[in-house]
Amino acid sequence: MENELSGVVDALPGLIWTARPDGQFDFFNQRWCQYTGLRAEEAYGHGWQAAIFPEDLPELLESWQSILASGEAAEMEARLRRFDGAYRWFLFRISPLADSSGRLIKWCGMNTDIEDRKRAEALLAGEKSLLEMVASAHSMPRILEALCQLVESTATGCYCSVVLVDREGKRLEHGVAPSLPTSFVTAINGRPVNAESGPCAMAAYLNEQIIAADLTSETRWAEHEWCQMALAHGLRACWSTPISSAQSEVLGAFAIYYGEPRAPTPQDQALIAQFTHIASIAIERQRSQMILMRALAELRVAECRLRTIIDAIPGFVWSAAPDGNVDFVNQPWCDYTGVSKEGTRGSGWQNAIHPGDAGSLQDYWQALLQSGEPGQFEARLRRFDGTFRWFLIKAVPLRDEAGQVVKWYGQNTDIDDRKQAETLLAGEKRLLEMMADGCSLTLILEALCELVEATASGCYCSILLVDPRRTHPHGGASPSLCLQPGAAPSLPASLMEGIDGRPVSVDSGPCAMAATLNQQVIAADLMSETRWDAWCALVLAHGMRANWSTPIASTSGKVLGTFAILYGEAKKPTPLHQNLIAQFTHLASIAIERAQGEAALKRSEAFLAKAQRLSSSGSFSWHVGADEITCSEQVYRIFELDPDLPVTLDLIASRQHPEDTPMLQDMLDRVRAGKDFEYEHRLQMTDGSVKYLHTVAHGTRDQNGQFEYIGAVHDVTERRLSEEALGKVRSELAHVARVTSLGALTASIAHEVNQPLSGIITNASTCLRMLAADPPNVDGARETARRTIRDGNRASDVITRLRALFAKKSVATETVDLNEAAREVIALSRSELQRSRVILHTDFSDDILIVIGDRVQLQQVILNLLLNASDAMSGVGDHAKHLVIKTRYDDGDHARLSVQDSGVGIDNHSVDKIFQAFYTTKNDGMGMGLSISRSIIESHRGRLWAEANDGPGATFSFSIPCNAEDVTGVQRHGVMRKHAVTERQHVVRNP
Repeated sequence: MENELSGVVDALPGLIWTARPDGQFDFFNQRWCQYTGLRAEEAYGHGWQAAIFPEDLPELLESWQSILASGEAAEMEARLRRFDGAYRWFLFRISPLADSSGRLIKWCGMNTDIEDRKRAEALLAGEKSLLEMVASAHSMPRILEALCQLVESTATGCYCSVVLVDREGKRLEHGVAPSLPTSFVTAINGRPVNAESGPCAMAAYLNEQIIAADLTSETRWAEHEWCQMALAHGLRACWSTPISSAQSEVLGAFAIYYGEPRAPTPQDQALIAQFTHIASIAIERQRSQMILMRALAELRVAECRLRTIIDAIPGFVWSAAPDGNVDFVNQPWCDYTGVSKEGTRGSGWQNAIHPGDAGSLQDYWQALLQSGEPGQFEARLRRFDGTFRWFLIKAVPLRDEAGQVVKWYGQNTDIDDRKQAETLLAGEKRLLEMMADGCSLTLILEALCELVEATASGCYCSILLVDPRRTHPHGGASPSLCLQPGAAPSLPASLMEGIDGRPVSVDSGPCAMAATLNQQVIAADLMSETRWDAWCALVLAHGMRANWSTPIASTSGKVLGTFAILYGEAKKPTPLHQNLIAQFTHLASIAIERAQGEAALKRSEAFLAKAQRLSSSGSFSWHVGADEITCSEQVYRIFELDPDLPVTLDLIASRQHPEDTPMLQDMLDRVRAGKDFEYEHRLQMTDGSVKYLHTVAHGTRDQNGQFEYIGAVHDVTERRLSEEALGKVRSELAHVARVTSLGALTASIAHEVNQPLSGIITNASTCLRMLAADPPNVDGARETARRTIRDGNRASDVITRLRALFAKKSVATETVDLNEAAREVIALSRSELQRSRVILHTDFSDDILIVIGDRVQLQQVILNLLLNASDAMSGVGDHAKHLVIKTRYDDGDHARLSVQDSGVGIDNHSVDKIFQAFYTTKNDGMGMGLSISRSIIESHRGRLWAEANDGPGATFSFSIPCNAEDVTGVQRHGVMRKHAVTERQHVVRNP
């Protein structure tokens, strides 16, 4: 389950991380690591700060500390370094995770990429600033320089310049180039406007964009050696675009340079179009102002000529008497409004003002007349077709020598694009604030649709979502995704009926087709549309004639839904419409991905809590310095503690089994040394029952250098009960195997016992004869008595070893000299080996091989291997029967014992089978000896294996640890294992 949850978290579309209550980061999902190029281990603690943009880090840390202090959910913004070194803006959304008592146990965070939004905001802000500079009558060089700086900050790594065409249209004049070398700018100024002088001159000459993606391979403009000059200044690419007036007159050229070969992308082209448009506004306005100023200066001399010139100005120019009555408007004003010059006389011009702005404009105009000061006002002006556009209306007084106002002159500048951009920016800001405030997805999408309808007048907007959880069998084909309503605040409810559950296919409608094909679908006139007959009939019945459907895609390219704009008349999207659609679908994708990510995160948290309960596992953190222990709900269940009580070390110790107290002390010693710990220990509950736990903890330091442990507790009571039952069965089976082996050693045992008994009888007879002699041989009798005692002890030792080997005794862990244990087994079986004519060789290690384990069980394994080796040589008649038993250190910290015979050997295909229960190669064998032996060795944390010799026979070996800490149950677990059987009846299962 943990791996599955980890997979879910890694599959989330955002960068997911968690932190402890003190702010120490302790988890990062795979997407976070892949994006930053940092391993999770590198990012833990303070390591994540390496991925933050240095200038953003102080403010981010300050905000993080404020969030930690408040304990409330919050958001932050900062730039995050990508694996390739590039920085992108991210929104850090942070939520606290509390346990059932409300105590904070974890911080959960998700980082969402907002680079596109930030870049769009910066671009809109820059455009707004430029338009304000234009409206505020800043000088053209200053405006163009600000434009170039905006370009260079938006398109990183480029150099921007604007060159102008002189009034005769024959030569280039310097405009601005803030970042290009002066020598390069000087070399361009004065060049003729033709196709041979360079890319800027060529663009102005042909009135078309000129792209030179790689100047090293460029063959144009060789006559003027332009490429060589540009390359000498470190430039490798040049994109030149003509700057044209509203009348298509070439005003200059807008150029972007790069230091490496590069061709413009569609996004670059869109930016170039925006910047050249702003440049044309600035240049045209400057020229218009220059024309206007000259005209005003010549007014007293040639008013008729002035009016002719003013009529030629592309802007709207007017004049008024000192009392405010308009007496002149230029022809463009009339052409735009559709009102004759006579109709504007007096206050007639007010008929072209939007009703919502007329009152405020009249009040402002009267205030200007009273003050006699220049001023400006924004209002909507009606076009001849009834459309209103925003204009900046500026008024300047003309005074006589006495200072009296004799005339008012004004100019109206179209700022509708700027106002629309401001409205769009404000709407986007409100939408992002709604996302940040955690508003529901439905409310956010409805607000987005309303913003679209306010921006693109006369349209209806709808958003449908792709529901990945629902399928719809379609024509026997594989199941497909379905649509569900997202938002459509202005569309009739009857039109949206039946959407929920609609299959996503190309035949269902334009939205379904867009989702299926993941591409935009334009139906400009539904009256002539031949696709989707049923759908078209339904939509036409509701008065709709056009539908533009665009897929909403996630950052990974997955279709999340569709964004649709409908009109009541036939209509195709313009480039401006396409730009707006791109912005709105991007906002929709952010909102949908954010909602889906939050929902997935909540599901993951619920899954984790459920998994801990199902697996009887819990987690905890222990701040050692403050002795503060924070536990998950499952830990309280395992320890049967009141969730309202604070967990302390004393409270935990009160649950500890008295016989496991040394392990608790050992844990405290390891904590004081700053080491990790892992234990299996017992709890003694208040009702006397016993639980077995496996506890593991890892130590780390927080940002203040204080030591803290993060750990997990697993209730292994069920496993221990199973182990005990298995151990009991194994012990019974081992005893059966030992008793079975007794039959094979009957003759050997009889010989071992008879030898000392015969010696006792002989020595006793000799002693009697010596005592009966005259005189009695007392010294000789004393010596024979000593030999009698020696033989009696020998017989006693044989009996003792036999009883120990074949008695039914519980497992007893002790230190065992492996060499000595082997010698005892050899002593019992030597006569049997001799009877079978086996030549025994011993090759024991000179070192004392001390292991930890059960002596009887280990001797049983050795005896089994010796008897098996003897049996393997029973049919050998063509060579001597050699049996070698040797001991050695194995890999430094293990002891190995090997039994090598010269018998029939083993087949490579049977090596694994011979250790299986009930598998035997003997006619009278049970097939249990090697299976039991391997089980015994594995219980000692060792291994038993077999391999064929280079010559005849095979070698069986086992290796077990010498170090006590490597053996299960010796130090950490030994205290509780020896009580396992007696306490079984008190063990309870965790609910």
